[in-house]
Amino acid sequence: MELEQNEINALLFYAKTINQYKEYPIFNEITNAIQKVIENSNISPETQELFKKHTLLETENHPSIGGIEMIAEILDAITKRKILSIDYQKFDDKIKTHLIKPLLLKEDKKLWYVIGVSLKKNTLITLALDRVIDVTTCKEEFKEIIFDSSEYFKYSFGVTVSEREPIEVVISFKPEQGNYLKNLPIHQTQQIIEDNDEKFVIKVKVKPSYEFYSKVFSYGSGATVISPKTVVEEVSKDFEKALSQYNSK
Repeated sequence: MELEQNEINALLFYAKTINQYKEYPIFNEITNAIQKVIENSNISPETQELFKKHTLLETENHPSIGGIEMIAEILDAITKRKILSIDYQKFDDKIKTHLIKPLLLKEDKKLWYVIGVSLKKNTLITLALDRVIDVTTCKEEFKEIIFDSSEYFKYSFGVTVSEREPIEVVISFKPEQGNYLKNLPIHQTQQIIEDNDEKFVIKVKVKPSYEFYSKVFSYGSGATVISPKTVVEEVSKDFEKALSQYNSK
């Protein structure tokens, strides 16, 4: 197999970045596939050694968490359009069995989720793999379902997608946060409203959720929600609760 130098560099980059999933059972299969390409191509012995080095490129590590051993089976069910029977247990709740048409595996904050259509409710459902007790692939197949994940998660933070209509939220940050937020927006809908030496103001269109408020709270006094009033009140209420816990000591 003749590879161009840019293709070899791309393969090397991929091999190193995928290393973050080395704790995943499916990782061994990925490693074997890459090794077959290396051994059956024109990659020089010197470059082959780079694939073995641990200090060439380093990514965040993904720890071994519950449910990752099910990824291969769920992925197979998605590709073959097989119905899944999933025994699921929320925290401090009873085990429930969900029959779903799996559509997507999604990672968020190093946790994995399967999104599918519930046979019982005929609506989209999101299940966290670390809370899956058991998964069984059924014989029944389902017809192809058109699912646009980018559109579905367009106004969400993380994997939580509420049925509420998205709203525009205006947030003011301290000016030193500006450069950071330009390079790494807090949300894909982010628009810059004001950028000067006094403040950096953005607007996002979101469906407020726990993940959204957690993001805002992570900036502490460096961020102030300007509008709408409902979000301002929610943030103020939570900050007051947090402050009261310290004042009571």
